[in-house]
Amino acid sequence: MSTVLIRPGVNVTLRSNPSALGAPTDTGVWFVVGMTDAGPTSPTVIRSMSDYQALFGQRVSYSVLYDALDIFFREGGGSAYISRVVGPAAVVATHNLLDGSAAVSLVANALGPGASGNNISVGVRAGQGAGTFVVFVVIGGVEVETSPDLADPPTAVLWAQNSQNIRLVLGASTNDPAVAAAAALAGGNDDRNNATDTQWQAALDRITTDFGPGQVSAPGRTTDPGHQQLVTHAGSHRRVAVLDAPDSATLATLQASALGARVGTSSKFGAMFWPWLIAPGVVSGSTRSVPPSALIAGLIGRNDNAGLGPDQAAAGDNGVSLSVIGLSQAAMTDANRQTANTSGINVIRNLYGTFRNYGWRSLVDPVAEQDWVDYGNGRLYMAIAAEATALAEGFMFDKIDGKGVTISSFNGVLSSMLQRFYVNGDLYGASAADAYYVDTGPSVNTPTTIANHELHAVLNVRMSEFAEMVQIEVYKIPINA
Repeated sequence: MSTVLIRPGVNVTLRSNPSALGAPTDTGVWFVVGMTDAGPTSPTVIRSMSDYQALFGQRVSYSVLYDALDIFFREGGGSAYISRVVGPAAVVATHNLLDGSAAVSLVANALGPGASGNNISVGVRAGQGAGTFVVFVVIGGVEVETSPDLADPPTAVLWAQNSQNIRLVLGASTNDPAVAAAAALAGGNDDRNNATDTQWQAALDRITTDFGPGQVSAPGRTTDPGHQQLVTHAGSHRRVAVLDAPDSATLATLQASALGARVGTSSKFGAMFWPWLIAPGVVSGSTRSVPPSALIAGLIGRNDNAGLGPDQAAAGDNGVSLSVIGLSQAAMTDANRQTANTSGINVIRNLYGTFRNYGWRSLVDPVAEQDWVDYGNGRLYMAIAAEATALAEGFMFDKIDGKGVTISSFNGVLSSMLQRFYVNGDLYGASAADAYYVDTGPSVNTPTTIANHELHAVLNVRMSEFAEMVQIEVYKIPINA
């Protein structure tokens, strides 16, 4: 039966195939690595603390990740990916569901390594339909998940893919699991006390470039190797790193940390913030200490959602906290604050009755790489790269014709993309021609590159800078002048 489409009007039709997904371009995402009580080790997106608790457990004393994400969302952050850090000998809690002959029909596993998985129990009961069964999950004596009637083990595996507590794997037997009371998973251990830089690096490596742009942090990790891992990751994956300075009042310690975080050409994609923050605690009347990366990532997310542009500094009036009630260290003198700023340490201040970020410098040497002092330029590059990647995917496997139609179209979509950045003030120039130029000409797309099945473009851009000092002069005119 054909559908008559009405114009003008709203028409809803059934589509047989989903639309294609494009490359991610949201620059407000926060990628974090850290330790949790439970949950998967693969990068997993959350959009609220309810999501966090459902997948990764409750707040724990050995990690600041819960508090950092809580502040991130309170400050206006929209989504975060967690890549969990576990020790080298971490083990996932497991339990076998047996068939009637005591052979393994299904293996129930916790979502990730950890002793918390040992608190999960899984059982099987008969289904309502003939020849069906039901898998149920019990935690703390309460049945928290129940499957629908399942026809066979493969169907059970598919159901468990959306479980917030377990995953099921096919056993050696092809028979259905026998009815059994809930029994605890066992053997879970996260081995977190033996985690080293190697395991932290592995957690970062799992956040591949395919996840898209955003900020990357290891909240609360202030060692030089930890900082260098983040900065290197940002430079390699078209992201920016938000680093926590040591929670110290000693300027020399902070300067050494900023210097130790520099990693060659990737330094332009990293920035360090100080001091740590005091926020209301989870128990009324208490407080907690939170690393500054949580505030900065939240501010960036808030500003990006407001359409301020990726290069807008999350500082000054656009860097005011909604949740911070104090700072972990006393205020620096003006002289020390200026020294810290020059050293690449961005200072959060109590100013005009609010707590606000008051610096936006990257980690580069301000003399050797003056063009990349503005941390916002690194974020703008990230945004341009992400959008250009998404647009370029539309030209994959297109014919590069001899009349230049494909090359001209490629130039057009990239120019339109840069025009939007120019209109937003992200690119600098009295006119668009002053601000950017897309070169897809014969010096870029040569017969050799075309014969090698390549389509090329060079984006030439002037990035807008930020105002780090505002100077006002007042001249008093005599009353008789």
